[in-house]
Amino acid sequence: MTEKKELFILVLTLFLFLNACKKKEPILPDKGVAFTDSLYSTTIVRITDQEIDGYSGNGIENEYARADAYNVDESYLILRGNDGVFYLYNASNYQLVRSLDQLNGGQELEPRWHPTDPNIFYYFSGSNLMSYNIINSTPQTVHNFAQEFPNCSFITTASEGDASLDRNYWCLMIMDYMFNLISVIVYERNADSVIGQKNTFPDAINWVSMDMSGHHALIGYDSHVCQVFTFDLASYIDLPTGANGHMDLAITQDSNDVMVYQNNATDWIAMADLNTGAETELVPIPFDVNADIGLHFSGNCGATPGWVLVSTYGAKNPPAGDTHSWMDNLLFMVELKANPRIIKLAQTHSYTAENPDDIEKNYFAEAFASINYNGTKIVFGSNWGVLSLMDYTDAYEVRMPVGWNQ
Repeated sequence: MTEKKELFILVLTLFLFLNACKKKEPILPDKGVAFTDSLYSTTIVRITDQEIDGYSGNGIENEYARADAYNVDESYLILRGNDGVFYLYNASNYQLVRSLDQLNGGQELEPRWHPTDPNIFYYFSGSNLMSYNIINSTPQTVHNFAQEFPNCSFITTASEGDASLDRNYWCLMIMDYMFNLISVIVYERNADSVIGQKNTFPDAINWVSMDMSGHHALIGYDSHVCQVFTFDLASYIDLPTGANGHMDLAITQDSNDVMVYQNNATDWIAMADLNTGAETELVPIPFDVNADIGLHFSGNCGATPGWVLVSTYGAKNPPAGDTHSWMDNLLFMVELKANPRIIKLAQTHSYTAENPDDIEKNYFAEAFASINYNGTKIVFGSNWGVLSLMDYTDAYEVRMPVGWNQ
C-alpha cells in the first residue's frame, strides 16, 4: 500500500507540474471596451469578437494595409474575414451590421469607399466595377469591362491597389475566366472610358494601382522594381533598385505623390518621388539587432499629408543570438522627409509564430495596420499572442491622439 501511495503521489506531482508548465492563452481585451496601450498611452479598442459577432472562419481584420477600412465620416468600416468574407461594421458601437458575401462576383471585393458620400462604396464583381449603397442595400453597375474586352471575366488590382482619392481614375488588371492576365488598363469614371492600356511587361505582375492624385498608374512586379506610369500608361520610369518589397502610396506635406517602401537593397525605409524617381532614405531598419522584422506601410491619410503609418511583424522570439529591436511588433508614424520625426503609437501584440524558424506561421498576424483618410483612426489585426490557431486574428482600433501630427 505504501508503494502504491508513493506512486500515486509521484504521478499526481508530475501531473500538477506539467499542468503548471502548460502555456496559458493570453487574456484578450473585451470587445468594444477602450483601454490604454501600456507603453505609449494611446487608446485602443477591440472591434471584433467571434462569439458575439458570429463572423465565419477563425479570424477577421481589415483587408490590407493599403486599403482604408473607414468611410469618410467614420460611421462605418469594412472588415475582411480571414476566410475571404467581407463584413460591414458600425464604427461607433462596433456592431456587425451585415455580411457582404452576397456581392461576391468570383474575386476579392476590394471595397473602396466613396470620397464624400459615407453611404456608398465601390467594389469588383466579375467584369464589373460596382457601387453599393449601405442604406438601401442597392448595388449598381458603374462599368462592365466586358464591353471593351469580351474575354474579361474578372477585374482586380490583386488587393493591393487603390483608385485615386476622388475615385475617378482606376488602374485595373483585366483577367480571363482562368485569372490569366489580358491587359492592364486605366479607367476614368467621369468620362466612363478606358483611357490607357498596356499588354507587355518585364515580369509577372503582383499588383496595380493609381496614386492618390490620379496623376500616375503603378505596376508592382514579383521581382522587377515597381514601375510608375503616366495616368494613360503611355510612358514610365523605374523606381530605385530595391523598390520591390512591401510599399504604399502617400502624399508629402508639399503635395507630391510618393511611394514609401522597404528598400530590399539598402535595408532602409525609403520614399521615391513619382515624378522623378528620386529616393529619400527615411529610417534604417535594425536588421543588425533582429533579422526577423517585416514591415507594412499605409499612406492613406490624405487629409493629414506628410506622414506614413508603419506596422512591423515577426515571431514572438527573435532569432538565436538576436534581441528585439525598437521597432518590433509596433505601430509608428514616419514623417515624409529626410531625418523624419517618428511617433510611436502602440504595440500590436501580434506574432506570426513562436520562433522565426517555425514552419507554420500565421500570415494574418502581420497586423496590416491601415490609417484612415482623416488621420484619426488606425485599424489592425492581432492574434494578441494566441498562437494555437494559425489563422486567428481580431480587428483592433487605435484612436490617434488629437494634434498628433503637430
